[in-house]
Amino acid sequence: MTTDNTNAAAKIELRNLFLSTGPATRILECCAGPNRSMYRACYTGRDVTSLDIKSISGTIRIDNRQYVKNHADEFDFFDVDVYGSPHQLLATLFANRRSSQPFAVVVTDGTGRLLEYGGHHRAHCVSANIPRRMRIPHLHRFSKELVGYFLKALAARYGYTITGGKFIKCKKMMYYGFVARKNG
Repeated sequence: MTTDNTNAAAKIELRNLFLSTGPATRILECCAGPNRSMYRACYTGRDVTSLDIKSISGTIRIDNRQYVKNHADEFDFFDVDVYGSPHQLLATLFANRRSSQPFAVVVTDGTGRLLEYGGHHRAHCVSANIPRRMRIPHLHRFSKELVGYFLKALAARYGYTITGGKFIKCKKMMYYGFVARKNG
């Protein structure tokens, strides 16, 4: 199964890695998608809550940022498989998590497409200290570093440490996962 934002093998590899090594007792699948392919490939038989903005059988129809804002502490594994940028959803998660328990996150990040054309997401500008209107050719070559800057800044802002990071780049898409632990 391959679509414009999917490398199924990379997504399954990343999810299975973090399901086997990180916390994963309660899973929140933030963007289930119409085929529920990641659920069938990785989550069958697990305690999963699946969300989507569209009405899809087996999911809760809701804006995932609103749901995460109100339920961040109920889960220890977050599957953030958005079509474009995951930055707002990740910021919502970190800002609203009160539990001191570690949590794992796996992400499908489509901002690599924007980077390839010299653009960048606001989150990249702030965390990497790039002037907002500056266009930088071939910035996509540094996508791993930009994601790292963003996650490091986000974690520091909310008092977390990021560990166990894994990054996979496939064409214009980025797939990554990490475990966040509350400091102190």
